[in-house]
Amino acid sequence: MRISVIVPTYNRPDALRLCIRSLSGQSIVPSEIVVADDGSGSETRDAVSEMAQKLKESIPIRHIWQEDDGFRKPRILNEAVRNASGEYLVFIDGDCMAHPDFIRAHVEKSDPRAILGGKRVDIGESLTGRLLKEKRVLNRFGLELLMDSMAGRSRKAEESIPIRCRLLRRAIRRDQISRDGIWGCNFSIHRQLFFEINGCDEDFMDGSVEDNDLGIRVLNLGGEVRSVRGLAIVFHLHHPSTWSNTSEKYIHNSRILRRRIENREPRCVNGIVK
Repeated sequence: MRISVIVPTYNRPDALRLCIRSLSGQSIVPSEIVVADDGSGSETRDAVSEMAQKLKESIPIRHIWQEDDGFRKPRILNEAVRNASGEYLVFIDGDCMAHPDFIRAHVEKSDPRAILGGKRVDIGESLTGRLLKEKRVLNRFGLELLMDSMAGRSRKAEESIPIRCRLLRRAIRRDQISRDGIWGCNFSIHRQLFFEINGCDEDFMDGSVEDNDLGIRVLNLGGEVRSVRGLAIVFHLHHPSTWSNTSEKYIHNSRILRRRIENREPRCVNGIVK
């Protein structure tokens, strides 16, 4: 299969460089990286050009940009998929770094009727600052992350430990993920299935539950949501939270999600195909 990695980003060129570097060191090299840019400035464009030049012999990098008009991540993701050439789509946020077997895990567990979802490790603010300053990729469990986690700064470090044994995965529930457990920083889907559910719903107004909607619609279509926790591992660089579950936008998004579940809707209207 041709594999397209879709990388949404917005004005974090330093983090994006680390993300792309982590993707360049994968045990299964993707066919292409498609940066889905929701209106970043020239620094991000320069960073993408720089990385594309460095990796031109190994991985093509494409930059899909739209004008900055507030949160329009679903729209730019749809546009990135339209421009992607891969049969299989793997998604990771531009402020995350991928374990070397991240793509391999998604590909090996892929199924034409399933969407795959994993979790993420949340790197603390001070460790994030060091990584960005030193331009250093952290993509494995190690002493540095363990110590930062024990100090209460980094969170969910247990998600960074690879667990491949089926019995152990079942015993500690790494083989399970909830019906709305798709996180935009770590999921994958066949291109054909993405189009069957009509891609991302552009009616969502902020970055809160729009990712969950994808898994719900796959289930409504009769497909599966499969866990790749402990297999496809990502490390999320810190940034301040930008949403609230009491905001009007979050309430608007929650209504869409509730309607999806109650009416068992497999497709959105305002999606990749209008």
